[in-house]
Amino acid sequence: MSNSEAQLSESTPNIPLSVSDVNASTSPSKFRWAKVVELGYVEDDGSGSNGDDLESNGPICFHCGASAPSDDKKLSRCSKCQVASYCSRECRVKNWKGGDGKVGHKFSCAAYKRVGEDMMIVFSDDKDEARQDILSRIRFYALPYAIHKSLTSGRGFLFLQSDSSLAVLSLPAPVMSSGRKFPKQRSVLLHWLTMKEFDSEVCMDDFELATVRTELKSAVETYDQKVELPVLMRFRCGHVAVGIAPLVPDYKLCKMLGKDYYGETSGAVQLNIDDM
Repeated sequence: MSNSEAQLSESTPNIPLSVSDVNASTSPSKFRWAKVVELGYVEDDGSGSNGDDLESNGPICFHCGASAPSDDKKLSRCSKCQVASYCSRECRVKNWKGGDGKVGHKFSCAAYKRVGEDMMIVFSDDKDEARQDILSRIRFYALPYAIHKSLTSGRGFLFLQSDSSLAVLSLPAPVMSSGRKFPKQRSVLLHWLTMKEFDSEVCMDDFELATVRTELKSAVETYDQKVELPVLMRFRCGHVAVGIAPLVPDYKLCKMLGKDYYGETSGAVQLNIDDM
């Protein structure tokens, strides 16, 4: 992010969006990705950890937070993801089911398998799934915002940026592979931009994003606003993707929610993922 975007991110308030009347378990159809590029990695993943958390402190139990009792007796690992650690069978069973404000490991096991112990996603199919998971999680916030802004600003695209890596942001719970919580809250910054704004503002500060301009312009010119929206995603790790997101909830509900919750919003909106 540029300095101006970082300042905006820090000052943007949380959005208290209530979707209690919507079936949050509704699964949207697959997103269509037009182009994916890697612009290079920064030294850290944006999680707030110092990068050697696992090596210096060792893993802790994903449920109770206990460390290994000794060097000779290590914590056991989840047999499926080989990441989550546990000090006992009781903790393993309780953590699998979840409860007490914790996301059950049965809902996050696949995500931890995807990022591994090193908190990195290697394979392109896994990256596709990670982006899908992120957009699915925030769709009740992001898509109403995008529809509302499109009605006031014209055709464009939803620009989603995060100061976290794709791997860090894709995890359902704010817990590192070591079992410790992220020291830094995870968030995404949402903008609605026209192609004119993209050319005059974004590309001027970040010329590397011009590599996806052709695909982005095509998506903006051809999308059907009543059923889908173009999306440009960029993460701290340098991962960039252009795609088309189906509207879930549908256009009518997105329009209503957008007016109710973003009617007074003139610019970008920050979503704090861990508050959802």
